[in-house]
Amino acid sequence: MDENCDERSIEVSRMVDAPVERVFAFLAEPANHVALDTSGTVRGAATGAMIAGAGDVFVMNMHNAFKGDHQVENHVVVYEPGRAIGWAPAEPGHPPAGHTWTWRMAPADAGRTVVSQIYGWSRFSHVEMLDHLPVIDGAQMLASVDRLAEALVRTRGAAEGN
Repeated sequence: MDENCDERSIEVSRMVDAPVERVFAFLAEPANHVALDTSGTVRGAATGAMIAGAGDVFVMNMHNAFKGDHQVENHVVVYEPGRAIGWAPAEPGHPPAGHTWTWRMAPADAGRTVVSQIYGWSRFSHVEMLDHLPVIDGAQMLASVDRLAEALVRTRGAAEGN
């Protein structure tokens, strides 16, 4: 497990016991994202479609102390099947605010994958909110990758009838 930080981004990585195709497919399904949330803010997908490419927008139901219940539009900015998927959150009807969530995958040995999660806010445009960033820390992000690994083991077991 690794954690890298610079002034406006955090990156964490770990090995996941699943092939890259399964990792990517899981992340491309917004309904799965609530299982990965370690911030307590993601409530579920408001839209049901899988992410199919860059330019897609998926909506998530959210809750936090600042806004209460609300929705976030996530604009897909990275879509490289089997390699990377990422999105830029936005208020509904507005352009993205300048922060991004990106997941990168690299095949490893024996059907395993090195998974990296990157949160970047170098282009964040709401100056009054900069003091509230990052929204989660590296430990929470690594816990999110751990949850991804656990979910992939569970779904593999269910698919195999275990």
